[in-house]
Amino acid sequence: MSSSSPKRREKDGARQRLHALLDLINPLALYRARPGRPDDLPPEELIGKGVRFVNRIYMLRAIGLGVGFFCVAAAFVQNPVAWPLWVLLAFHGYLWPHLARAWALGSAVPYRTERRNLVIDAAFGGFWIAAMDGNLVPSAVIISLLSMDNIAAGGMRLFMRGLYATLAAGLSGWFLLGARFLPQSDIVTIVACLPMMMLYPLALGESTYRMSKKLAERSRQFEMVSQMDGLTHLFNRRYWESLLIEEFALRHQQRPGAKGAFLLLLDLDHFKSINDTHGHLVGDEVLRNFSRLLRTRLREDDLIGRYGGEEFVVILRDIAHADALHLSQRLIDEARISTTEADNLWGCTVSAGLVPFTPDMDAHFVWLQRADHAMYCAKENGRDRLVLWEATLARKPRPA
Repeated sequence: MSSSSPKRREKDGARQRLHALLDLINPLALYRARPGRPDDLPPEELIGKGVRFVNRIYMLRAIGLGVGFFCVAAAFVQNPVAWPLWVLLAFHGYLWPHLARAWALGSAVPYRTERRNLVIDAAFGGFWIAAMDGNLVPSAVIISLLSMDNIAAGGMRLFMRGLYATLAAGLSGWFLLGARFLPQSDIVTIVACLPMMMLYPLALGESTYRMSKKLAERSRQFEMVSQMDGLTHLFNRRYWESLLIEEFALRHQQRPGAKGAFLLLLDLDHFKSINDTHGHLVGDEVLRNFSRLLRTRLREDDLIGRYGGEEFVVILRDIAHADALHLSQRLIDEARISTTEADNLWGCTVSAGLVPFTPDMDAHFVWLQRADHAMYCAKENGRDRLVLWEATLARKPRPA
């Protein structure tokens, strides 16, 4: 028993080395399931992912292989081959793109299957290089375009997998076909490669451009989401304060005689009782309706934000003193009479503080503090009113 164990271990080791050698020359092994990585999504979240990716690659594959057929066919005419290779070439050029798409779309995770299809494309490329006896121009075109595909679809990781598949399939095809090394390309073969050299990069560039436009649009959407308050669709506090800092710096640099800027802080009176009496869904409706009132009544250049809870802030830019007063008072008056279904505030009124920009303010938060103080003076004096900040208010303590 003990004497046979070393022999068994030796046989097992030989079997493992044989499997490793077969894996090395088998291009299919290159797209077996790879080990998981920490950033991989859970399997249930991957199901159905990649349909658009499959359709994009399908278009490129159909164009590339359809035009590439003539590139390889010209090399076959220069160095004649057996008819089975012609049949395989026709299959690869005009049937494989449709089969690859159907295979990917029919799988649980189309994205992964399509990446495997790209590795199979690379393996086919290596086989055609061997079948063409290393004909230099079409071989260079095939390797270049396959590399472009894999880098565009999966970066260096997919490029390396494709390169290994090309080498493995090329070496296998070389020994299987008994290929010779005939790198010379005649003029017919060179001319037949020109359409693929010109058309396929254009198709890949167009696909990449469309994808980059979609990504740019998605990036803009994400940026807008990060700037907006989800309930009211006004600027959120963090982003609005960044706009206030910019406006404050701009006002310190403005030329004498230019129109001024005002900061308006508004608070919905008795809003807590709305939530307590009617529930938070009604409270949310009140906030949305008041936000709609602000958007429709204020000017396009005014910067409106939700400061927190039932407080709203507005930067009134490039506006005269009288116009700022009139616009702010009109908001309070319209909030008082808003009873229709579209703008119903459920009895809430508005207390507001209005503060002009003055050069004596050291920082943007001083502007905010003055608006906050004026707004609380409006609440202390009976609510449902506008208070314009003046120097005399600074001596008045804010109510506790």
